[in-house]
Amino acid sequence: MNTLLEQMQSLYNTEKYFIEYNDADIDYNEGYWGEIVDPDGKKRDLLAEKDQQIEDVRYVWEYVNSLTVGKILDVGCGLGSLLSAVSDKWDKYGIEISKTAEKFASKHCKVHVGNLFDCPYNVDQFDCITMYHVIEHVQDPIANIKLIKKLIKNKGTLIIGTPDFDSGCARRFGENYRLLGPGHIRLFSNDSMHRFLRDHGFKINKVEYPFFNSRLFNKGNLIRLLDISKVSPPFYGNYMTFFCTNQK
Repeated sequence: MNTLLEQMQSLYNTEKYFIEYNDADIDYNEGYWGEIVDPDGKKRDLLAEKDQQIEDVRYVWEYVNSLTVGKILDVGCGLGSLLSAVSDKWDKYGIEISKTAEKFASKHCKVHVGNLFDCPYNVDQFDCITMYHVIEHVQDPIANIKLIKKLIKNKGTLIIGTPDFDSGCARRFGENYRLLGPGHIRLFSNDSMHRFLRDHGFKINKVEYPFFNSRLFNKGNLIRLLDISKVSPPFYGNYMTFFCTNQK
């Protein structure tokens, strides 16, 4: 069987956008949003990390707040951290499959509990749609992006973030890459995500790779790059965020 790196690099030579990986059922309710053990073996309580979550996506909500206000939809809104920092001048909506998370997110937006395909929204309803670290969790990314395109207005903004599974760290650490955790079942590369968005009618305005201005840029994480026998550290290029304009 080809290694993960070989599978990811095969995307350069095909029309495929992603590879299928670790297709397991995940419970996104209480266990997902409470106390967890992260890839580094550290115990964390996601419900207590709201301020940190907001700061981690500062570059996203500051971009949204620079746009002309309208209706915004956050697909996979989680605890509502992103939308809590978006100006209240926006008419804010969220989609979330977790009833546990919905209890928190409903303080910041109108939440539909379910998935994108049973949502009650109309064609051309939204001026901005965000999908931050969700698309790697869904069974059918192509069906998702096609529906998003229907829901977003012409010239509307799409912001989509996902890991790069062909990043420098992914290549160096292989199966020890920190983002190969449960629930990440559709793996994109930087190149394939560019193709995915353009082929579905989105103009890419810019791409961000948040790291150097984040809390994760520190000496400890840089030193960890030397030991590939352990889980990879946070590093530049692990995450990629695309800021796009919909072109009908």
